[in-house]
Amino acid sequence: MEFLKDLIVNIGTWLEGLLASAGLPEVWVHVIMLAIGAFALAFVPLVAVIFLIWFERKIVARVGSRLSPDNFSAYGRPWSLRQLFADAIKSFTKEDVIPAGANRWVFSLAPVLALIIAVLTWAVIPLGKGVIGSDLNIGVFYVLSLGSMSMIAVLMAGWGSNSEGAMSAALHGIATLISTGVPQALSVLAVVMLAGSLSMQDIIEAQEVPFLFALPLTALLFLIPILSELGQRPFGLVETGSETVTGHLIEYSGVKLGMFYLAELVNQLASITIFATLFLGGWRGPWVDQIPILGTLWLVLKVLLCIMMIQLLRHSFPRLWIDQYLGFSRKFLTPLALVNVCVVALVGKAVPASADPWGRAGALLGANVLMALAALGVLALAGRRARQSAVSS
Repeated sequence: MEFLKDLIVNIGTWLEGLLASAGLPEVWVHVIMLAIGAFALAFVPLVAVIFLIWFERKIVARVGSRLSPDNFSAYGRPWSLRQLFADAIKSFTKEDVIPAGANRWVFSLAPVLALIIAVLTWAVIPLGKGVIGSDLNIGVFYVLSLGSMSMIAVLMAGWGSNSEGAMSAALHGIATLISTGVPQALSVLAVVMLAGSLSMQDIIEAQEVPFLFALPLTALLFLIPILSELGQRPFGLVETGSETVTGHLIEYSGVKLGMFYLAELVNQLASITIFATLFLGGWRGPWVDQIPILGTLWLVLKVLLCIMMIQLLRHSFPRLWIDQYLGFSRKFLTPLALVNVCVVALVGKAVPASADPWGRAGALLGANVLMALAALGVLALAGRRARQSAVSS
């Protein structure tokens, strides 16, 4: 029973002792343990996305009242799982075509780079109490840096394809990533100021009250860029997707297209897990101190809840045009994020961390509600002026 109390840590200790008893030098034991940890850390998101696809399909089916494969034949049973693996095998075994005018090296390296960046993000994400690849004291900065590196893979895919459509879509995608990166970074800055640390573990430990309840506006400012980066409506841009036939991936097929799709899913799962970590307390929950493995279960439940919310939003709203979203980001989200950072800093200074956690959360919540009301007033005024301008013209 004591072994099950902290299962993951005890398995690591047991395996390290087993390698040491085999007579291996200490340095080799350390290297092998690091390799096993890295493989396990990369294996978790790559396997989890299989369930993510199935979970999203079930939500979409419920929203649209669609029938699943197991309604038509025994091939999809049970619960359409065999259809899921069949689709994956089909995608990765299709013919790999490289356009004649493409830069072969850049064209082929782009999906590899995209997948590597997606997997590396998981190195600093806490998956449970004490379960983390590397608890960097700049973990949040590491995540934001890798997010900006994804622009390189997008640009490589567009330029390496030697296609005007792919290059145009890649530039649209980069413009969107740059535009959304500023308010996202500013929203993270507000969380870092309250937690007093860039470490993901420290941010979780600081959430005696989940930041979602204290900083709902900050959470929304962080969520909107995530929806845009993941191509989710209403912020999934038409001109980078359907109007240019899968955007910068128009020339890709077979395993390379499958790698891009896999990287997108791993990024989606990582982004949602980071949101749960920053604003929902990550692995924190009842009885985690007594049974640490429960922290991982709490994190999984929170991530599934966020995925369900995002999928419901995705299938409930129309898309925006790129000029609408870029203008919305530059003229509204970024100024609001700057104001939010200043207000959170002032309230955090006025109500110190040593005060009652719920009292501090209430003060921050009140400030967020006032900012949200002011922002809605600004939007209403801007909408009225736009209508008056349209009527007068």
